[in-house]
Amino acid sequence: MAATGESTGRDLRADRIFVLRHAVAQLLFWSSFYYLMPALLPHLLAQSGWSDVAVSGAMSSGVLVWAVLCPFAGGVVDRGGAGRAMRLAGICGAVLLLLAAWAQTLWLLAVALVLLGGPMAMTLYDPCFSLMIRRFGPEARRPITLITLIAGFATLLIFPLVSALAAAGLGWRWIVVIFAVIALLATAILPSDPQGDENLQATACAPPGKEQRARTIAFGMAFALMMFGHAALLFQLPAQLVEARGLSGALMLPMVLGPAQVAGRLMWERVQGRLHSEPAALLLFTAMLLPPLLLFLGGGMGMALLALVIQGGCYGVLTILRPLLGARWLPGAGFARRLGVVAMIGLLMMGVAPTVAAWVTSGFGLVGLLVLVLLADGAGLALLAGFMRRARREEWT
Repeated sequence: MAATGESTGRDLRADRIFVLRHAVAQLLFWSSFYYLMPALLPHLLAQSGWSDVAVSGAMSSGVLVWAVLCPFAGGVVDRGGAGRAMRLAGICGAVLLLLAAWAQTLWLLAVALVLLGGPMAMTLYDPCFSLMIRRFGPEARRPITLITLIAGFATLLIFPLVSALAAAGLGWRWIVVIFAVIALLATAILPSDPQGDENLQATACAPPGKEQRARTIAFGMAFALMMFGHAALLFQLPAQLVEARGLSGALMLPMVLGPAQVAGRLMWERVQGRLHSEPAALLLFTAMLLPPLLLFLGGGMGMALLALVIQGGCYGVLTILRPLLGARWLPGAGFARRLGVVAMIGLLMMGVAPTVAAWVTSGFGLVGLLVLVLLADGAGLALLAGFMRRARREEWT
């Protein structure tokens, strides 16, 4: 019995170290691969003289590459090769950052930023979440929550750090080099493949049937609609509040979204043991109707701040619930690939949201933006509710 207890203790310590290493790696990968360029963009443009549209377009194209490759990254996880692939992707991402830092022409920088979408697909969140679900099964709630909690500090890390490095006199190229080194550090932190993955490989690659594909798309669209509304608010709300209501401080409002997401995840950590994922998702989808409704009521900065705190808090928890509910409703062989499809749908919807929101606000202003977000969130809620009713009726596993 003592030996068994000692073995269990070692297993628990190994599990904690496994999760913690992935969490720290996610923090560093998100900082280096995703948030670096938005934080660095003003300095890069000022020092290089390159086109804002061209650089931003390359960044957007990189996100598109990320989205398209998500299902393929999931397939790698299904075949049990996630650890090796994530390390290779981390190295490739660091090399691409070095290429961007070395680039003397805009086209070479653009190539590096577009290709960076490949490493992002294999390192950011969804492959990591799939690994946690493979290793911990129904107990993956806490590991995924911890990972999102730690990685959620990326926005709080990257923007002040880039500003401090720039203020210290470093040019944008040296800042990119520093984050290439940080990406290599994240790669070194990644743990080895979990034991037992080889036992899962035999059942990993069975193709999904028509019903499973339809389920995956419907589930993905429910979450993607909420991601669409979130991105539309993020990109258009501050400028619209300045224009329509004269709130000059509104341009700083998006800064609260990161801390609000962390706060939401901390609250989820406290209540997750008492609240099942399904009712929690329904509650949060409903709560995400509140921000556009509150903004409809008018008011000043206080009302806008409250709306974005609610938005950020709910969105932070939805990031956790998506893989957990996916594991419940999209189980079986090839799960990680299906989760990759869900991620792809969400990223594509996030990608088109700024353009659609800009078109709507050009004709209908702030009211049009709020109606758009309300319709997207309402459609996501309706789709999720219908999905859940069918799951209960047909007793999905």
